[in-house]
Amino acid sequence: MKTIKKLFPFIMLLLFVVIYYSCNEEDLNISNPNNVAEPAFFQTENDFKLAVNGMYHSITAVLFWGRVIHTGAMLRSDAYNVIPFQQNTTMSTLEGQPGISRWAVDLYPQLYQSISRANRIIEEDAENGVLSGEVQNQILGQAHFQRAFCNWYLLNLFGTAPLVMQTPDPQNPEEFFPSNATAEMYHEAIIADLTEAINRLPQSWGAEDIGRPTRGSALALRGKTYLYMEDWVNAITDFTEVTTLGYSLLPSENYGDNFSSDPSMENNSESVYELQYVGQDNFVWGADSPLTGSQSNWHIDYSPPHVSLDQGHVINPHILQVFEDNGDVIRRNRTIAFDYPGATGYGGAPFTEDFAPSIEIAENLGVPALFSRKYAGLDENLSSAEIPGFGHTLGTNWRIIRYSDVLLMLAEALNENMATAEAIPYINQVRERAQIAPLALTLSKAEVEQAIIDERIMELTGEGHRFFDLVRWELADDVLGPGSTIAGGRHPKSLAGPAAVFTTGQDEYLWIPLTELQANPNLKPNPGY
Repeated sequence: MKTIKKLFPFIMLLLFVVIYYSCNEEDLNISNPNNVAEPAFFQTENDFKLAVNGMYHSITAVLFWGRVIHTGAMLRSDAYNVIPFQQNTTMSTLEGQPGISRWAVDLYPQLYQSISRANRIIEEDAENGVLSGEVQNQILGQAHFQRAFCNWYLLNLFGTAPLVMQTPDPQNPEEFFPSNATAEMYHEAIIADLTEAINRLPQSWGAEDIGRPTRGSALALRGKTYLYMEDWVNAITDFTEVTTLGYSLLPSENYGDNFSSDPSMENNSESVYELQYVGQDNFVWGADSPLTGSQSNWHIDYSPPHVSLDQGHVINPHILQVFEDNGDVIRRNRTIAFDYPGATGYGGAPFTEDFAPSIEIAENLGVPALFSRKYAGLDENLSSAEIPGFGHTLGTNWRIIRYSDVLLMLAEALNENMATAEAIPYINQVRERAQIAPLALTLSKAEVEQAIIDERIMELTGEGHRFFDLVRWELADDVLGPGSTIAGGRHPKSLAGPAAVFTTGQDEYLWIPLTELQANPNLKPNPGY
């Protein structure tokens, strides 16, 4: 044993020499067969088509629309009284703290990853001349649309995040450390990209490509951008053109089809743009892993408390009251799950039986038993036990812009531009589909403003628009700020406690991640953080 110990250093040295001289650099430089070397890519039309598909992946993925944007941003709306569940819900209860809260930072890199891929597609086309004609227009139209889409959400989620419109030059290190951007910079870039997309995208795609953005998608998003800019004239122009492109509202009895996972009901005549999803048997979590870009995992965020893997939420009673005040039964019953004659739960089971555990939870919390229906999997003809907690088997497309939304935004722009009498018929188109009384054509501008606020609650609750609406209307403090009792005498976030309130000058936007601030000396925090 002692002899072996003495010889051990010599043996190890001998082994090192043998290994060293039996190898060479060529043996060690083994390429990864799963990666395509960049110089070998962007050489064919198919390469560009694959790159476009990859560009969308970052946004449809779990860490953006597939899950995180809902609990990290959308559920901040006053519609949802979220039941606290550790750090999972602090963003949706307006209690998030930089460096602590989950879900606050995942959105940020996903947006830039998709933008980076769009930038590269645009740059490679300019450099190598592979594309031409219709295919070139389709590829570049999608790249410009996607870059605008991502920048729209960067602006409205993160406020002053950097604007990155080209791949950084390795010879110019400063390009890797961009400064904060202004809203004006974002607006200029978004409008320019959408104008390019409008000029290149087709109005419709063949069956194999259905769901990709169209000219109508780009016009609607540009109109929405102008609306947020309060550029009423340009918003009116874009939305009016959308009304000439063949979109139509589904019949009254089919309103709920707008939120179905049935492929025959997706990408319908009312869909101006929707994100495409396909159900997967196995749940996969990850930023850029295979299959994560096609899973709709938000079921956890919209399913009732007894089903949600988090604690779920209740819908606040003032939302229900808007439906009741307008006599709106059709949209009410497709938006809110609650006890009314004929109400059903999962798989068509009687509501009070199927939802008994959630009803008990609500009663114990002292709040009305009102729950989300849209995107909760309630209309899939499946019991709650047959749907996984994340809902990854459902594959429901998310409707980003519906034609009804376009009509209401057009009405808003007209009303703000002092054309109230012209605005009202567009609102009435939406109300007619809901089978409720039309607005009188003699309403004042202020009355129509309130009517639009109410109509957007009835038509669009549960679709991710409400919080952005409150911020741009400067109503977030009134509805979600300290002292608000709009939710039946309670604050809309009452279940999370007194700290769960909107803070003006801060909560309009999420914070820029601390890791970004630490790595980039040119970047400053958003106001209030």
